[in-house]
Amino acid sequence: MPGFLLTVASQVTCLHQGKATLTPGQTQVLAGGAPVVTTGDLVAVAPCALSSATPPSPCVKIDFSLAASTRVLVLGKPVVLEPAGPGAGLCLSAAQAPQGTPVITSVQLRAAGA
Repeated sequence: MPGFLLTVASQVTCLHQGKATLTPGQTQVLAGGAPVVTTGDLVAVAPCALSSATPPSPCVKIDFSLAASTRVLVLGKPVVLEPAGPGAGLCLSAAQAPQGTPVITSVQLRAAGA
């Protein structure tokens, strides 16, 4: 699955417009001047509008293991790729219930992987 590398400068939200905060576990490897995101990095979401559901189950994090590169590693962890088309991650509630795929609206366009 080829795609561009996600960085902490990428704009990511959940389907319910909750803004994702990408916290890198490393700062040595950069793309477009920003640290590259790996599958081991923390991706928190707040505030998610799904809190109005019964029972409330807002997105609190994004699991990008489905968007992991099979060839590009940073400190032994696969980088997260943004493939063409919909985002390839999974938004999760605090109870780990799937809430949909993330929406990636901005990504650097210089470094790509597979």
